[in-house]
Amino acid sequence: MEMNDWEGGKTEKSAPDGQERGKSCGFDEVKSIVADRIHQVAEALGGKAAEQDARSGAAHYGKEASEWLDQSAEYVRQFDYKQADARVREYVRQSPERSLLIAGAVGLIIGALWRRR
Repeated sequence: MEMNDWEGGKTEKSAPDGQERGKSCGFDEVKSIVADRIHQVAEALGGKAAEQDARSGAAHYGKEASEWLDQSAEYVRQFDYKQADARVREYVRQSPERSLLIAGAVGLIIGALWRRR
C-alpha cells in the first residue's frame, strides 16, 4: 500500500470517492466565491475610474488595475489545484535539495516576519 505524504500517513486508497468529490466541490465553491469577489472589486474600481476625468493619470491606472483584477479573477476560476499539486510533487522529486533550500528560506522569512509582530 502506498503512503500519501500529504495526508499524515493515510493511504491513498482509503478515502472513498464521495469524500474526494466533496473536497473538490468545496474547493470549487471557494474558487468561485473568491473569483466573484475579485470581479466585484474590479467592477467597482473600473466604475470609480470611469467617474474620474478620463485624461487623469489616476483614471488610467484605475482602469488598468481593474483589468488586472478581472484577469486575476479568471485565473482563479481556471486554477486546477490537482495539476498544481502534481507539478509541485514532480519538482520536489526532481530536485529535493533545491526544494529543501526553498522551504527553509520561506520558513526563515515567515519566522522573521512573525517575530516582528
